[in-house]
Amino acid sequence: MKAFDQLYQKHYPTVFRVAVKMLGDSDEAADVVQEVFLTLFQTMEKGMVVEYPLSWLYRTTLNKCIDKQKYNGRFQKLETAPEGQVEFQSIEKQETRIRVQRALGKLKPVERALAVMYSESLSYKEMAEATGIRFSSVGKTLSRTLKKLEAELKNKKYELY
Repeated sequence: MKAFDQLYQKHYPTVFRVAVKMLGDSDEAADVVQEVFLTLFQTMEKGMVVEYPLSWLYRTTLNKCIDKQKYNGRFQKLETAPEGQVEFQSIEKQETRIRVQRALGKLKPVERALAVMYSESLSYKEMAEATGIRFSSVGKTLSRTLKKLEAELKNKKYELY
């Protein structure tokens, strides 16, 4: 399946990055990404056409991350930096990442998904396709989400800007 191989090579890093941002754990993210690409492979093997593969991958990744969080019985509560992360980051960058992950963990799953997709520079159209939110509602929902995130960070005496 040459088409699958091309999609895998092209989009694996992006899908993995989104899963890590959603889950806060690179091992769990790797499991989710493997499930996502297995699902894509099975879908393509059945002869089904995935018209917008990147949107499909985002949506499937977000859904599987939310399922993983529900299965674990929690929404990510990060107490320490995940092991195996890049050791060259400064302590300040690690602390910033941890604070942002904690704040993201307090958002609803759809809000968290929007914040992650915004950080990935997706268009409103792509966000709408991936989350199932109406295109006309994405901007307002995203704005409210970012305000919640900002309020949570300020509440913890940390400013994002």
